[in-house]
Amino acid sequence: MEKNTFEVLRFLCENGGEVTQRLISEGTELSLGNVNQIVSKLKQLGYITEDYLVTTNGLQAMEPYKVKNAIILAAGMSTRFIPVSYEIPKGLISVKGDIMIERIIEQIKQTGIQEIVVVVGYMMEKFFYLRDKYGVKLVVNNEFASKNTHSSIYVSRDYLSNTYICCSDNYYPKNMFHQYEYRAFYCSVYVPGTSYVERAFQFDNSGYIYDTNKPSKDQWVMYGHAYFDNEFTGRFKPILEDYFGRPGIEYMYWETIYAENVKELPMWIKQCKNEDILEFDSMEELKQFDKEYIYHNKVRVFENICKVLKCEITDIEDIETIKKGLNNQSFKFSCKGKQYIYRHPGANASAVIDRHKEWICLNAAKELGIDKSFIYADEDEGWKISSFINTTETFEFDNKRHIELLSKKLKKLHESEISVGFGFDYKAEAEKIIEIERNFDANKYNRSKSEQCLMEPIFEYLSNDKWKVSLCHNDIYEPNILLNGNELSLIDWEFAGDADVGYDICKLFSVIMPAYDEINQWVYPYFGREATENEKLHLISCAAVIYYYWYVWGVFAEKNSEGVSGYLMDWYDKMIFYRELALELIEKQSEGD
Repeated sequence: MEKNTFEVLRFLCENGGEVTQRLISEGTELSLGNVNQIVSKLKQLGYITEDYLVTTNGLQAMEPYKVKNAIILAAGMSTRFIPVSYEIPKGLISVKGDIMIERIIEQIKQTGIQEIVVVVGYMMEKFFYLRDKYGVKLVVNNEFASKNTHSSIYVSRDYLSNTYICCSDNYYPKNMFHQYEYRAFYCSVYVPGTSYVERAFQFDNSGYIYDTNKPSKDQWVMYGHAYFDNEFTGRFKPILEDYFGRPGIEYMYWETIYAENVKELPMWIKQCKNEDILEFDSMEELKQFDKEYIYHNKVRVFENICKVLKCEITDIEDIETIKKGLNNQSFKFSCKGKQYIYRHPGANASAVIDRHKEWICLNAAKELGIDKSFIYADEDEGWKISSFINTTETFEFDNKRHIELLSKKLKKLHESEISVGFGFDYKAEAEKIIEIERNFDANKYNRSKSEQCLMEPIFEYLSNDKWKVSLCHNDIYEPNILLNGNELSLIDWEFAGDADVGYDICKLFSVIMPAYDEINQWVYPYFGREATENEKLHLISCAAVIYYYWYVWGVFAEKNSEGVSGYLMDWYDKMIFYRELALELIEKQSEGD
């Protein structure tokens, strides 16, 4: 069937009855003369009656173009929609009173399409109600945290046919779906200027896409939903299956696979008006469209902020995601002209963090003026609000001025004689994690146990070499040290507690791993003198224990998708380095005795 003929017949399938050729012209954007010719042809073929009703023959002619189903992608974590996505998946966010995924489902069902597949992953249980409410099918993407949308298409590939591919977070002011589609397409809007975000189409006069490019420059770009027809599906599925599981494609969108094989995959552009399809890439974009969204979505994060800062929800502005930490997620926001940080506890943090103990240490650090950012923390749930410190430079452990500033804070902490009434024992905490690991992976458990055995002589040495015990931070690394001029703040006290002060002091040098005879220059600002040989052995032993703990913790956290792979090898290497050095020095000391 010729495309214009299809457009007229589809319009009549959807609007048949009391229509005029002028209405057909307006609905199909074809000229009146063209419509007149096509209508005459359809009548001759017996596809429509004199009063524009579609006949059985007409419906049979449209059958190859009938949309079989729709797949809605809803597995992603929506990190750009923090903080709402801490509690609500992006597709379930309410926009102008409508839940986004429900609005799409209802629009699709209005066309007569009954089979709708929703691919879920992040907070999947929140989507379960859709089965009862709309009769949708749910498909689980278990790799949503480590792979991109190509994996969601892959797990739902058996449903691919004449299929709409939608994202749960698109918003369509008017219904753009149909019961029939002519051929495979991807929706597109025109973007002026250069965009490094969107992928652009290159297409011929018929709209056939023969290439894509990124960044775009004054071009039509991918935007909104796509439609796979049976021909496209037949070619795309084997390509997708061939790609899946290849190393290095984890973060590929399905569109990237399409773009790499565009010449083998027949698809056309569907040019749309910018106002027809809305995508909200941030909370600020959503706020511009729906100023009331914050009231429609009951999010405890906002309630927490209002309670602590004594403000209204509308006072919360300029939300900006901060890179995820090892145990938590955080975002920056402004309220009444001031900037703040909100920390949201990670899913696995509760397994190793005692929030009540952290709360005690945070208040102690605030009293001493060591952490000037801290405002409030919930001692049960672990969320925290802090003032935003505008750093003037990044702390570096090989910068002697920085080490001097850190040394002053540590001395103030250790000499305060504050005891919080509980300790932080690296050895005991590592043992707890190893026992948790026992239930996850026997091989990793056995590996951690073997490392524990190698550490025993160092544990014994430190238990006999009694040093001063004081409140210690126990987690000193660059992101936890903020510099504003000559003012240094030590933040994030999750691992703090009464401990051997050597565990804090050794971090003055252990990060950069200086030669043994260079250690003195890094600890001199703390002691105000050169360290003795025994003091250096003690600090080296502390460093070995610290990196042993972080190695064990890293194995556990990586198993639980906390994303610490960039640190794990560094912790392992430092554990080996300081352990071997400590064992060598302990042996020499025992021989001397």
